[in-house]
Amino acid sequence: MSNANITAPAAKTGIACNLMLLSAAIIWGVGVTAQSAALGHLTPFAFNAARFFLGGSIALGSLYVFTRRQALADKAVFASKFDKATLKAGVICGGVLCLAINLMQFALMFTPVAKASFIISLYVIMVPIASLLLFKRRPPVFVWAGMSIAVAGMYFLTLSGGVDFAPRDILPFLSGVGFAAQILVIKHYSPKHNIFALACVQFYVVSAISLILAFIFEAPSPAGLITGLPFILYTGVLSSGVAFILQMKALKTADPTVAAIIFSSETVVATTAGWILLGQILTGRELIGCGLILTAVLVAQIPVKSKIKAEAQA
Repeated sequence: MSNANITAPAAKTGIACNLMLLSAAIIWGVGVTAQSAALGHLTPFAFNAARFFLGGSIALGSLYVFTRRQALADKAVFASKFDKATLKAGVICGGVLCLAINLMQFALMFTPVAKASFIISLYVIMVPIASLLLFKRRPPVFVWAGMSIAVAGMYFLTLSGGVDFAPRDILPFLSGVGFAAQILVIKHYSPKHNIFALACVQFYVVSAISLILAFIFEAPSPAGLITGLPFILYTGVLSSGVAFILQMKALKTADPTVAAIIFSSETVVATTAGWILLGQILTGRELIGCGLILTAVLVAQIPVKSKIKAEAQA
């Protein structure tokens, strides 16, 4: 068997992972518009409680369907997916995601959206640094280059002037830390557990914590739940039930730093969605930012392709 044939499955796996990550970024990018609109009907904690409850229910239903096909509806097999280790991993992943998501909501209350988006996007830098310090994973030079280009693109896309950090900006920064941690914990746990079971526990944990916080700090109303239902459906079914599961599936094998760079294209999609759906005008600066981020995604793929080519020639 030729080396080319040996490396073909690896190449296909890498392409499939990148497509899953890009699909998740596209869904999240479009979802920014839905999420923004939903906050006109629902308070932040109540919105997150509703969307992640729906996402958890979708993950649970998907697990049941796949288990039924594989084990003839054996309830013991279905229940075994929620072993002690999976429950523990799901609680950890859910706690980290809940922290990142809700810190983001608080950040948007005190920091302008554009500035908060830029600061949160700095998780693109945090992921490779944390991977290096915690797991001794040293990203290739092209990944570092892609990361730098992505940050520059985020700057052009979200900010029109200089960056002057104020004490309140600690909230979006901590949110970015939370999203970086979320990518790393998913990378750590997803290869060890059933994806749907892990996602189900993770989403229900986010929903439960957010619901408690909603009753403590907010006054959620059934009327808001009804009027905000279309936005809950999009973010619950697609942003949570599909995109986060794609993220977990891809991170079984994908490099977390490359994943973070691909996820930065979410802002490009959100900007484009605002242009198409809301009639917002793209400035020259924003177009430069979009171009830089897309370039970063392509640059980050260079080491993957080079490695495959080198293995094929070995």
